[in-house]
Amino acid sequence: MKLKKYNKIKILRHIIILLIIISYIFLYNSLDLKYILMNQSNSKMVYENKSNIYETILPIKKEIDTDPIVYIYNTHQTEGYYLNNLEHSIKPTVLYASYILKDHLNTLGVSSIVETGSIKKYLNAHKLDYTGSYEASRYYLKNALKTNKKLVYLIDLHRDSAGRKQTLYTKDNKNYARVMFVVSLKHKNYEENLSFVKSMNNKLEEEYKGLSRGIYKRKDVIFNQDLSTKAFLIEVGGVDNKIDELNNTLEVIAKIISEDINAKKEK
Repeated sequence: MKLKKYNKIKILRHIIILLIIISYIFLYNSLDLKYILMNQSNSKMVYENKSNIYETILPIKKEIDTDPIVYIYNTHQTEGYYLNNLEHSIKPTVLYASYILKDHLNTLGVSSIVETGSIKKYLNAHKLDYTGSYEASRYYLKNALKTNKKLVYLIDLHRDSAGRKQTLYTKDNKNYARVMFVVSLKHKNYEENLSFVKSMNNKLEEEYKGLSRGIYKRKDVIFNQDLSTKAFLIEVGGVDNKIDELNNTLEVIAKIISEDINAKKEK
């Protein structure tokens, strides 16, 4: 009788422990990446406290103590990518990808900033729906331009809705997320932006033929591209691309931007 009672207690104890573990996993996996990125003053804490995706992809770099010249933002902040497996418990978003790009620029000595102002909060405060996202991102962008006088490159990083067949590129057994540039023709200075994007696209084609899906020209939306001569929207990958593929592509994009900056300095 005592033995049966002991076994029941033991089983109950195991069930309680199992429930605690399941609860922890659920809580851990439901943490929002944006919250972590926006509320940690030390970016290294982000990587160490979570799934260490960044640590396995690229080393943590110190901030560059110069005025930023590259501004990275996401008009559609909640666009997400494929979650590789349970080991990587944060679902990657375009905001996450922006930080990867920032790290690669940092490695090349290019100072940049990532916009963390909430698009959703702006929309709610001004009673706007999703179609007002560009009004929201323009608000944050103009504030950034006022604060950071040396900003030149304005990058609106998006994720396409296309599937893996359209967004996967492989070279030398290495996978990349394909990109597409979107340029507005709806403002008077569009030719300078278009010329810059064409040069970026040509460089991609020279070394990674097929990585770019081309340049999509739009006459109906400005996309905030009237605020700089080097403002562009880039669709990086699609819904099925993985973090390592985004990382490989953004490393290439960072290199092209760095080369353009250095070429300008040499003139």
